[in-house]
Amino acid sequence: MKFINAVLTAAILLVGYSPFATKACELTYLVIANQAEPFQINTSNHQSNSGIISDVVNLLAAKKPFSYTTHVMPFKRYVHEIKKQTYRNWISYGSPMWRTNTDNGYQNKRLSKQPLFRASHLLVQRSNDTQHYQQVEDLFGKTVILLKGFDYPGLAPHIASGQIKKIDFKSHQSALNALNNQRGDLFVEMESRIRYAIKQHNIDPNAFKFTDIAHITPSLNIHLAFGNGVKQTTVDWIDDQIIIMKATGKLEAIINRYQ
Repeated sequence: MKFINAVLTAAILLVGYSPFATKACELTYLVIANQAEPFQINTSNHQSNSGIISDVVNLLAAKKPFSYTTHVMPFKRYVHEIKKQTYRNWISYGSPMWRTNTDNGYQNKRLSKQPLFRASHLLVQRSNDTQHYQQVEDLFGKTVILLKGFDYPGLAPHIASGQIKKIDFKSHQSALNALNNQRGDLFVEMESRIRYAIKQHNIDPNAFKFTDIAHITPSLNIHLAFGNGVKQTTVDWIDDQIIIMKATGKLEAIINRYQ
């Protein structure tokens, strides 16, 4: 307890020094359209944004010297724009576990030191499916449903070799419906995203069985991610803010909002 209080006190003192004292920091917040719920949630006309990452960014912006504009785009274009460095001062989210992917690695080159939360993966199968998936070899010859454009550590090499077949869908709702309609054998995705989609789209959870597959696709830390143009003083300031958000329970409150 003394250690936590000391960390919180030190972090609050650091806020007294603002790297933006002379000029406001202006960033571009990159949002993935319709595939990143509940991390990033946007309306069909992209006029309103919410979600765990969006709420964190908004809370940072409430500190006054931090401001941002939002750009919403499909995931494929999102990765393309980051790779092309269209927006140098961008902020979004990423994970160290995604750095090895040649296509999506650009999103994860520069991350906050402080993780926001840890995400685990679930394997979803129809409730009447008696197959048990205890190791990755149990998936060989099966058709796995995934979100279009996304890759999953532990599965990617076996998909590339053809040992596991895959079929892609653009949303969690369409992926779950496809599984229910037997267009694939199973669906793999982050637990928070699956449970959010089931709740938001009034899908019957009893139609499915859920298995934690940390032994196949490991859980991972989610961090804020930054473009090359973002000043290190800005990144350091944000890391200090994350420490404070954790210590004061504000980050936990944001995460609980979407469960």
